[in-house]
Amino acid sequence: MGARRGERVVAVGNANVDVIAFVDRHPSAGERVEARRLERAPGGAASNFAVAAARLGAHAILLGCVGLDEEGEWLLDRLRGSGVDVSMVSRVSAPTGVALVVVDAGGERTMVVHRGANALLPQVLRERPLPPADWVHAASVPPDLAAEVFASAKRAGAITSYDPGGTVARLGFEGLRSALELTDVLLVNEAEARALAGPRGVGGLAPTVVVKLGARGAVAWVGGREYGAEGFRVEVVDTTGAGDVFDAAFALGVLRGLSPGEALTFANACAALKITRVGGQASPSLEEVARLLRERGYGALALKLAGNL
Repeated sequence: MGARRGERVVAVGNANVDVIAFVDRHPSAGERVEARRLERAPGGAASNFAVAAARLGAHAILLGCVGLDEEGEWLLDRLRGSGVDVSMVSRVSAPTGVALVVVDAGGERTMVVHRGANALLPQVLRERPLPPADWVHAASVPPDLAAEVFASAKRAGAITSYDPGGTVARLGFEGLRSALELTDVLLVNEAEARALAGPRGVGGLAPTVVVKLGARGAVAWVGGREYGAEGFRVEVVDTTGAGDVFDAAFALGVLRGLSPGEALTFANACAALKITRVGGQASPSLEEVARLLRERGYGALALKLAGNL
């Protein structure tokens, strides 16, 4: 893990225990398949973001909820071990959230989630203020909750980013309007962009809009101007958490003065390294990302990042 820099990044959202089953293929309805391997790993979109930011050298703070159970204690221990500040994580009288993750031979995953303690996050947020931060990220939380968080963040002068996730994005633009009006950076995949954009066009949803294209890279609209960056070809093991790792890297790229195109390339590289590993929090260090960039012909960007090592 790199030395911490001055950036204070707050991630708001879920903390889960992921139970990951590796299968040759996803089952059809009513079908049974055998798992080749079963693993337990820490997860949750906001937690994944926080771990990725910490491993890239930021002071990453998670604002979330876990239960008063053994799973909650295990999850907090793992987050601390990854360098995340868990002082804003509340222990509540509900079971720690669990995600059942099924990963096929190509690394693609499906999930079944039990929210558990995460469902109490709105109540907890209303009882405690946001800590000081340069950047506040809301991940897979309802728009009304994101709007409340962002209103506080804006008053404190923080940059706000929102990755609503597929379920929330399907509410459409009107459903997310309250949150989008306070969002500086919107981060979505292609399906989420289609659900939100409608006739407005994706570039008008927020001052900065980033659309993640998987293996094809990513595209961003910043102040009406379009930027793009190609993806990195790697051996795919597990895509869980790749979007969250991308989000954290893009945020830090912006905070560290990278251009939009450079921030996209940096984020693509971080996500590419993540998908070669198992678990949503198997994110890379800054040193590992710089090495990949040098190997793939982005020596100038790697040199620029070297100042953050």
